[in-house]
Amino acid sequence: MLVGLLSLAGCGSASDQAGERDKMNLPGTAELEPPPAPSPQQAAQLGSRDCGEVVELYLEALGGRDYALAARVWDDPAVDAARLESVFGGYNELQVEWTDPFIEGAAGSLYCTVAGKLTDAQDRTTPPIEGTLLLRRVNDVPGATPEQLRWTLRSSTFVEQIERPDGTEP
Repeated sequence: MLVGLLSLAGCGSASDQAGERDKMNLPGTAELEPPPAPSPQQAAQLGSRDCGEVVELYLEALGGRDYALAARVWDDPAVDAARLESVFGGYNELQVEWTDPFIEGAAGSLYCTVAGKLTDAQDRTTPPIEGTLLLRRVNDVPGATPEQLRWTLRSSTFVEQIERPDGTEP
């Protein structure tokens, strides 16, 4: 049974974002500044030991079109803001119904699986996509760093069209 529901309206259109880039007067080959650091609250959520809290942050970031924040949840350099926008940017109002996280341990790691259904709340003609998110973190082993102890997305069947440079999928 699906127990969580997240429905978020997109903030800013692609033309608004393009307008912001134009205002910066950057030439096409200029290197853009790195994305802003997460707020203290977002940083706390990113470092949370509660997998559900990290999933919620990820889904809220996608729904709010904060693809840079959503990309921070991933532990894969191939999944960046641009790639997430290419997958989710077409949704008018991203809505995800998700199950309680299922957590299991294996060889010093914890894995968290969340199943869900992705729809566009404003466009019912967009077919729903059912999928899963798989997150991982180190299981409180001595000497583990805060980065190793935080939940990171390892794979998602919602983004299977994202391909790494080596041809594999996240």
